[in-house]
Amino acid sequence: MTTDKKIRLAGLLILSGMCSGIFSVAPAVDSKTYLTAAAQNSNGVLLAAVFQFIMSLTYMGVAILLYPEIKRFNRSLSIGFLGFRILAAALSIIGTTLLLAVLALSEAYLQNPSQGSVGPGLLGNVLKASRDYVNHVFMVLVLCTGNYLCYLLLYRSKLIPQWLSLWGMVGAFLAVSASILFLFRQVDVITYGYLALNVPTAIHELVLGIWLIVKGFNKSDLQPAAPSYTPLSSFRSFFY
Repeated sequence: MTTDKKIRLAGLLILSGMCSGIFSVAPAVDSKTYLTAAAQNSNGVLLAAVFQFIMSLTYMGVAILLYPEIKRFNRSLSIGFLGFRILAAALSIIGTTLLLAVLALSEAYLQNPSQGSVGPGLLGNVLKASRDYVNHVFMVLVLCTGNYLCYLLLYRSKLIPQWLSLWGMVGAFLAVSASILFLFRQVDVITYGYLALNVPTAIHELVLGIWLIVKGFNKSDLQPAAPSYTPLSSFRSFFY
């Protein structure tokens, strides 16, 4: 696959990840009556889980496609970007598993409601809180750290306009701020404050995805001077 095709495919995956993230929302699980609503809307919850899993794959796909093209400009930053993206994808999959666990609990409760709601409610609250912390705190912190490293590399290499890279770094900082506020219970997920802090990142992802599809990387900067080193093995040559 040529460099241009890789970059454009990465842009397409960025847009696909955005769409998947939108459809990964599960209102039934986020509602106060999730203990019954999740099972009553099981198809919607399952669909949300599928889209969150697809979103996880796009996280890794973008990094895998971009890594061979950006590692020539800065090995450390590109490795950090790849590593944090893989970790973010793993955390997203954990969040998907927790979502399905809430659904399974809800279905079990509806099948045997006579057992009372104290036990299932307590377990459900733990699963929901764990899912929120994984999805909206730890996964975001890891993802934004990797994104910041990538945008810093792109800013220095000028593979995309510097204003676009700078926008991405600022957006990552704001998204991290929203997650920290959520961690300390200063804001909730479905609030204007939390959403406002994440809007710059959402718009940036849209612009970046379209830019990579239409423009790709700056071709005048795609061929940096070759580094003087000798790979010791195929594994090391992949990362270095």
